[in-house]
Formats: sequence, structure tokens, C-alpha cells
Amino acid sequence: MNSKTLLLPLLPCSLTAASCQNNPREAQKPNIIVILSDDMGFSDLSCYGGEIRTPNMDALAEQGVRFSQFYNCARSCPSRASLLTGMYPHQAGVGYMTEKLGNTPSYQGFLRDDRKTIAEMLQPLGYTTLHVGKWHVGTPVNGVMPCNRGFERGWSPVGKVNYWNTEKVYEDGEVRGLNENEKGYLTDVTGDKAIEYIEYATGKDNPFFLYLAFNAAHWPLHAKPADIEKYRGKFMKGWDRLREERIHRIDSIGLVPAIEAELLRDEEVPAWTDFPEADTYAGYHSLISGKHDQDDWDLKMSIYAAQVESMDYQIGRIVETLKKKGIFDNTIILYMQDNGGCAEATGKEEETAPGGADSYNAYSLPWAYLSNTPFRMFKHFLHEGGISTPLIASWPEGIPAERKGAIEKESFGHIVDILPTCLSAAGGNTENMSYAVEGQNLLEVINGKKENSDRTIYWEHEGNRAVRKGEWKLVSRYSDDVLFFEKWEFPRAPRTLEWELYNVKTDRWELKECSSANPETTESLKQLYLDWEAKAGVLLRREIITGSGLKF
Repeated sequence: MNSKTLLLPLLPCSLTAASCQNNPREAQKPNIIVILSDDMGFSDLSCYGGEIRTPNMDALAEQGVRFSQFYNCARSCPSRASLLTGMYPHQAGVGYMTEKLGNTPSYQGFLRDDRKTIAEMLQPLGYTTLHVGKWHVGTPVNGVMPCNRGFERGWSPVGKVNYWNTEKVYEDGEVRGLNENEKGYLTDVTGDKAIEYIEYATGKDNPFFLYLAFNAAHWPLHAKPADIEKYRGKFMKGWDRLREERIHRIDSIGLVPAIEAELLRDEEVPAWTDFPEADTYAGYHSLISGKHDQDDWDLKMSIYAAQVESMDYQIGRIVETLKKKGIFDNTIILYMQDNGGCAEATGKEEETAPGGADSYNAYSLPWAYLSNTPFRMFKHFLHEGGISTPLIASWPEGIPAERKGAIEKESFGHIVDILPTCLSAAGGNTENMSYAVEGQNLLEVINGKKENSDRTIYWEHEGNRAVRKGEWKLVSRYSDDVLFFEKWEFPRAPRTLEWELYNVKTDRWELKECSSANPETTESLKQLYLDWEAKAGVLLRREIITGSGLKF
């Protein structure tokens, strides 16, 4: 698009057909690509303050809009259910994970039949609908897979994730094995398949919607040796020093103001200096052996960084494909993450060095602490570190010039907003549905014409509960969440309050708990939460967890 191109408001060109009728390509509604990555923290991308090289996502951010306040549902399955339906996860049938709990549709463990997916809504509007990557809201056994839920084409790995040894995939309604020509590093194969599907879609006259869900950077820590080597030694400063550096970069970008790093120090995370220096031991040692040295930790984070950079490279390939086809300018790209950095200690007993197909390891709590800078807590939990994600919105023809590169600081969004936002861009709406979609259309927020800083949003996951209304957030940790931390080898003290109140406009870091100073606000938000809980069908409590046999 050159400097003389007329910048229209955020409406698809097909809605102004009189001005576009001479060019069929321009007359099309925008193509839409929604990208979801897995198990990454708020500040891992370089355009959000991290050390990892992500030039392609940085470029999208520089010519698009970045949100400083965007939320997911704290865990993989619930976030995906919300993205696909515009509903809170319990309302979509995935109140916990893929296990069925009790006899309620809120916890059936897969998408409900009476909730339309974004693909089912876009198909009648003339879109070719495509899914590539992780699905995790149904299985081939229960028949809830992409091509059963509105996607014309769908491709997804099946079974335990191994980036080097994917044996089976679901594609276009069938589960099949992979031949040797189809095998490779999973992130690369995912990028190849996305480009293949874009080629397929652009062979038609209608626009396309692609939901691209990378497994990266979810464990296991698997990456290409050359990519790992780029980062070896770069994390030897340790999470404390690197976190301090991130705090200042995040501030300089304009995302979250910097405060003294020591005020944000989680005293229950070990110090980098608590571990011996590199080369203390010969070879790699497990976490549980107690012999992890700084070199072991550097290796883990180097692999994680390599996973992220590999994903960014595939996004760059996709963007280049769109540009070669002349359709990039009229393609909306929305990037986000499904939860905060993951503190899980998968592979804690392994003494096989991570990276290769024979290993199955995670980067563990201290690096998740870095990933979630500058916020508290982790995936699973509803403090800001567990639910805060980047949102990068790119649309060269749809975002006004004065908004390109903008940081949206006042308004906040939630993953339930993706469906109504995409639907509006496609010229549709949710007005005649048999149920009310919970999400909001963010198009006017993205283009700077509207603010939504007074809205109310809700969360519940594994007994953790939260509500945010405007500047106030009320949050409650599940009383037995200490069992998680014991399992992960980083014990933590139990909660001291059932409900904590924070003003997240002035205290995004959730440092100053103020429920006793604001009893009326606390009670008002608590009642809002309880009313929503009943409406959404939230039932998960200690009795259900215990009765189901689930273990923390």
C-alpha cells in the first residue's frame, strides 16, 4: 500500500462495493489469520521486552497495534474453547480440560454442540475456513475435530507431542500416519502446512480464515541444534538480572511502567546464585537430583528461545507468502498466547539433556518467572502472570496510519473477543444468535475510536477465581494450590486471604493488596463473580476435583 492509498475505517471492502467493484481482489473481505502460541509468557517476544529474536512478529507489531492488557484463560484447553466460541470456557463445555467431570455440559471436556465456532459463523459469510496445528478441544474419539466444527480443511498432530517424532496427524476428517517426506521438526511442518493451506485457499475467489495454533513453545524442550547454539551462554546472567533488564525494556516500549526490580522479586523463587556455576558437574543433571548447575539452566532456556525463534521464522514465511500473492495488505493477523509461562516440572527426573527426540523436559519455574516478567504467578493461576498475553493486531489496509505502531494501554481485551472481532471484520455480527456471545468486537479499540476500560471480565480455572471490572481486580487462589508447587519441586506458602483486591490500573504487578481498605468494592466484585459463576455453570471445587480422581 503506497502513501496515496485511502485509509478507510475498519470495514471490509466488500461493504463499500461501489468503490471496489472494478477490482475483484480489492472487493474481497479481508483474509483473517489468528495465530495462537502455547505456554509463553507476557514478555518473551522482543517486541514485548524479551531477549529472544522475533523479527517477524516485531515487524507486525511495528505496523500494527500492541495491547498492554490482553487476557487468556490461564490454560490451553479453556483458552482455545473461548477463542473458538466467544464464550467463557465453561459455557463452551471445557470448564476444566479434556477430562469429563460430573454430568454437566460445563465440564464435558469438548466443545458443546449448541455453541457455534468462529469457523461455523464465517463459512456462511463466504470464507474458506482452515485450521492448522494444536486443537485440544475435542478428539477423534468423540468426533469433535476441526472438520466437524466448521473448518473446510484441518490438520493437527495426534497423540503425545514430540517435535522430532510426530507419528500421526488428523487431516481433513481422518487420522493417518506420516510418510517420511512429511516428517520433520514440528514447528517447520506446521509452517509448511499453513502455507499449503493458504495456497489452497487463494486458488478460490473467496477470502480465507486460518486458525494457526503452534505447539511452540510448550514442552518438551526440543529444538534444532543450530538454533540452540545461537543462544547458548546468553542466559548465564540468570533470571534475576534478566528480569531486571526486561522490566526496563518493557517500560521503554511503553507497555508497563518500570518500578524497582527488588519490589517485584518473588522471594519464593530461588536466586540464580543459589545454583553452582557452569561446569561444576560433568554433563547434564536432573532437577530432582539437586545437581542442576547454571549451565543446565542456560541450556534449558536456550532451547526454549530456539523454539520461539523457530516459530517466528515460520510466521515470517507465511507473511512473505501473503506479500508475494499481493494479499498481505488486506489480511488481518492477530497473534496471542494461550496462558502465561509454565512452571510445570515435566522431566524433572530426567538426566538426558533436553533438545533431542530422546528427551522430554520443561524449562521449569525459575525460567517461567522470567517469561512472565513483570507479573506474578504462572500458567494455571489467575494473577497477572498466569493470564496476561501479548495481542498483536496487524491489518495494513484497515489500521489508520496514526495507529500503526501504537501501544493500546487503556482498553483491555480477552480471548473471548476474538470471535466477535473477526466476525465484524468479515461483515457479520452476533445479533440473531440464540445465545449472547460474551466477547466484544475490538475493531474500534484497535483503530483508536473506542475505549472499553470499564468492562467486566471473569475467570475460573481449577478452583482459582477472578473478576476484573474497570481498574479493580478481585482474585482468589485455590486453597490447595500448594500441592502444585510441591510437585514442581519449588514449594510455596499457602494463601493468607481467600480474596485479594488490587487496583490494576495503578498496580498491575499486584503488589498492594487492598481488600480491607475497600470493603464495599470487594463485596461488590465478589457478588459479581458469584452471579457469573452461577450463570456460567462453574462447579469445579475441592469435592469435584477429589471425586474425579484428578491430582494436583
